[in-house]
Amino acid sequence: MSILSSTQGTPERVWSLVSIIAAGDGELERSEASDWLNPGYMKDQQKIVEKGEAFGQVLGAATALGAVQAEGKLLRLHPTCPTTDIAAFADWCHEQLCSLASDQKDAVILETYAWVASRSLELRETRWFGVMSRDEFADAAARALPDGKDDDGDRRINTSKLASWRRWLRFFGLMEELPLPVARSQPSSTLRLAKEISRSSLPRETVIPADDFLAAFRTTMPYLDGGQMFAEYMRRQGINAAPKTLSPILSSALRDLHDAGTIELKTLGDLSSYVRMTGDSKHGVSDFYAVEIRGALQ
Repeated sequence: MSILSSTQGTPERVWSLVSIIAAGDGELERSEASDWLNPGYMKDQQKIVEKGEAFGQVLGAATALGAVQAEGKLLRLHPTCPTTDIAAFADWCHEQLCSLASDQKDAVILETYAWVASRSLELRETRWFGVMSRDEFADAAARALPDGKDDDGDRRINTSKLASWRRWLRFFGLMEELPLPVARSQPSSTLRLAKEISRSSLPRETVIPADDFLAAFRTTMPYLDGGQMFAEYMRRQGINAAPKTLSPILSSALRDLHDAGTIELKTLGDLSSYVRMTGDSKHGVSDFYAVEIRGALQ
């Protein structure tokens, strides 16, 4: 079962399953894990238990991620799966998906994001994401992605999977909910980039050339500018962007972190080294030649 076809296997429920198995020293009977995750409730002196398919979908998502291994009736945690806190688990799951080859069905989560980022660079804005209907978005994404079917026999991305797709991206810090009367999601890599900067070995309080700074995240964030997934969707869509021009999604993240004091985008230097940003034309920083990471960043 793929992650997106396991629509009831939300990140939080998968984390609950991981925590339950961890409490059993890393292994637990499937039936016991199901009882813990779906304890049921009493109604009219009868115990009502949630349909078994709900637990099956949580387990399906957990096994698709590689966090849990099902061996007959026994469930075991992957030895590298973190169990200390949900943030570390989110980082681990993100790494798992970044390592997938394009022909693996769950690669669709980040590959669809790479398509969104590359199309946003072509259009130099992200407003299109919010105005497309679910059907339009799913059809356009399916056309852009490599041919292939999901476990359910349907397309790897479709309207029924979009809610799950957005939910996992929010879990990874790649999507945000806009504070509007009607909830609406918007691609945003600010939280993910901040996390990857904090985890990086890049020097603090040191001026880093823009190209070197950006290159440091092409493997850990392959769906953004310069990364393998991003480059593939630029090629597939025939997009020829101007050299040293960043997508609105990455540009917005850099501006957010600059405004927050997490990094400083250096704007006075060698013009030939400047990297240009797209998106927010009203922001005070439109291009930069270097980046400085604040030493207090954790």
